[in-house]
Amino acid sequence: MVATTKKSTATKTALSFTVEMDFSKSTKGTHVFSNESDGVPITTLYIQRSAFQGDPPDKIAVTVEEAAG
Repeated sequence: MVATTKKSTATKTALSFTVEMDFSKSTKGTHVFSNESDGVPITTLYIQRSAFQGDPPDKIAVTVEEAAG
């Protein structure tokens, strides 16, 4: 399944999917990324500020894969 909007895309297969997310805001300890498109499996993601050196990127791509085992 591929859901495409003007904002971002989500690509899904049986074992994994990738969602493009836009920087939304920063909180005290996290950066918030979002994708409010219909049908995407992840709409909001909070990432610790320490994960990025300096300012967060404007866009990220998040891939979720089934863990082995």
